[in-house]
Amino acid sequence: MALRKVNDRWAGDDLADLIAYFGTDQDEYPVHRVVAARCGHCAGQVFVLETDESSTYVRRTCVSCGQTAYMLDSGEHWPTTDEDAEARYIVECTCGEDQFETAVGFTFYDDSPTSDVRWVSIAVRCTTDGLLGYSASWKIGYGPSRHLVHSV
Repeated sequence: MALRKVNDRWAGDDLADLIAYFGTDQDEYPVHRVVAARCGHCAGQVFVLETDESSTYVRRTCVSCGQTAYMLDSGEHWPTTDEDAEARYIVECTCGEDQFETAVGFTFYDDSPTSDVRWVSIAVRCTTDGLLGYSASWKIGYGPSRHLVHSV
């Protein structure tokens, strides 16, 4: 594991560094749990991500098998009109590549095991240069919402 700063940006060598990255941003809600994304079809861990203009909905496509899945509750809110479709884009690293390891950080309302999710943050690690960053985050304004932890 080698979480480090590169030109004022965080970088890492592997999925463990991506998970550790959630602890570097003290300005955000504290993350109580991190879950690494895995393809439900082939267990792949590298994805191309597509998000909406406001970065509040994400779907991923597995690089290994091509399976596409909505992340968390994104499928319920995914833009469907042609106009909304124009506001979607592929997440890219500053190096120009678009393949990432992906993890979701969950913030709960309290420490109880049944507490609802308050906030989700999706972070990525570029598989080309190792740069880390957040690709989306949003408030979860409904309950029960604990099921989202198992929908990564």
